[in-house]
Amino acid sequence: MEGGKAMSNPSHNDRMELEIFDSFSKTVMRNTGRNIASASKIINTNETVSTDTVQYILKTQGEREIYPSEHIINDRNGHSCIITTEWLYQAMLLLTAKQKEVIILEFWYGMSVSDISETLHISKRSVFERKKNSFNSIRNYYERNRK
Repeated sequence: MEGGKAMSNPSHNDRMELEIFDSFSKTVMRNTGRNIASASKIINTNETVSTDTVQYILKTQGEREIYPSEHIINDRNGHSCIITTEWLYQAMLLLTAKQKEVIILEFWYGMSVSDISETLHISKRSVFERKKNSFNSIRNYYERNRK
């Protein structure tokens, strides 16, 4: 106890500091997500990197070792993500190119459904359908292969 008060009962100033910190943290996370989404829009409109270009860079600059716990998934438009779980990597390999696109853009690039819809030139409903089908496929893979 401190000054006759239990430590579990924070003072008004402590609560206010926690609320300020919480608000600040949420703002930073939201802004970071927006910055990433904005940067990826700019990259998508200004630059297209083909797999041939990536292969050339890897050969000329030296290859980076990929450990068994790291797997790279690419979609058909050059977006990629690193997956560290073996079963999720295997499940992602089974998705269609369109399904991979939506999953990668939302979960690794932090894009909203509206942003994905605009980027891929498809309706929001199509984004939801692709996401739903992806989740079903991943869940089915997990249920079939869990040990």
